[in-house]
Amino acid sequence: MLSYLAAALPSEVGAAARLLALQCALRATVSGRLWMPAGLLRGLRMNRHSSLWQELEQSGWLTRLATNPPWAKQRGFAVQLLDAAVLTQAPGRRDRAHAADAALRLTSCPALRSLSASEQLAGLALATYLSPGHVHGIIEADRLGRVCAADTPGALTATLDRLVAVRVADGWSYDPGSDDITWVLGPALARRYQSMTAGNDSAVT
Repeated sequence: MLSYLAAALPSEVGAAARLLALQCALRATVSGRLWMPAGLLRGLRMNRHSSLWQELEQSGWLTRLATNPPWAKQRGFAVQLLDAAVLTQAPGRRDRAHAADAALRLTSCPALRSLSASEQLAGLALATYLSPGHVHGIIEADRLGRVCAADTPGALTATLDRLVAVRVADGWSYDPGSDDITWVLGPALARRYQSMTAGNDSAVT
């Protein structure tokens, strides 16, 4: 889903809105509807940021539905996804719901919780694009930049350096010949991710 959203959302949609879009896409029903409870938005630290909804609405990706009675908005938002193609992305809804919870737990873990939205999104990407059975990964730099909403090589470099500085990653490198970025996940995030691999978290990617 991270890969799909990287292609489906306009480049101007920021990292925080992409984290919100990820949760919406993974939690939607087959008709594209979902209820986003206020408690979940607090967990995402997005309950006070209506601009994130506006970013996704202005991109034509979703719309918030009217609540009745109006005060029900204090309990959350009813949402309709407008991108029909997002509902055709594998795997199925049960695995998506599990992946939504996994993504929330990863970005809420101590290693990522205090970081910016762009750094959280990058940390989530590093954790979910790992080589199977390992704590290292490899991906094209351009693709990682789109996933992380890092619109310039300098922005991506700064984000990855920050993740190394706070020990989310043990290190990263760039191969100019292949345009690949490789990395090793830091112990704290690696332990959190590996503790969840008994389930199926593949829908996040």
